[in-house]
Amino acid sequence: MGMNITNNYNSYNANYAAAYSKKHAPAEKAEDTKSQSEAKTDKETFKDYYSYLQNKYDCVKDGKVSISGSYLKQCAKDPEKAKELEENLAYFKESYEKGYQNALNNARAHGAKLIDYSETWSIDNKGNVTMMAQTTLSSGKDVKGSKEIKKEQEERLKKKKEKERLEEKKKEEKLLRENQQKEMMTVKKNEGLAGNADIINKNYIPFDVTG
Repeated sequence: MGMNITNNYNSYNANYAAAYSKKHAPAEKAEDTKSQSEAKTDKETFKDYYSYLQNKYDCVKDGKVSISGSYLKQCAKDPEKAKELEENLAYFKESYEKGYQNALNNARAHGAKLIDYSETWSIDNKGNVTMMAQTTLSSGKDVKGSKEIKKEQEERLKKKKEKERLEEKKKEEKLLRENQQKEMMTVKKNEGLAGNADIINKNYIPFDVTG
């Protein structure tokens, strides 16, 4: 008897589990289908947005700017973030030109020749931009050695000091002339006063007190 009861109970549990599974299966399947649909839509949006950036900005197309995938997904859904991203991408060309010019001037200042300049950006998942620049300078005969560069720098410094010394000397000479002129004016003024005193003395008639 115990065997039959146990078998009937197990059979009942199995039938109940099967019915429960059959009843709830459609709902779970619908949710899975919805998630897959949303994921597919997000993937297509992300892909379309990245293609749009590649077509519009050469720096993205050429791989000079790498963008975090998670940040791209944010930008694809958020117009404000997309605007910020595209403003940065639009500035890449100007940044590259300024970097190149600075590298060129720096090379010339050291008597070297700029062979190549490259600049790459990396944008993280928060939209922060990290810029890396790399320059290649010539190392042949046209590049001056450190001794030559040092000698030129010393000569420029020497000329600068000589120029400052001459300017200081001119200032001193000018000040000396001005002081001499002041002294001459003072002497003339004193001579004039002395002459007036002689005239007064000559015209002076003493008062006779003897009666």
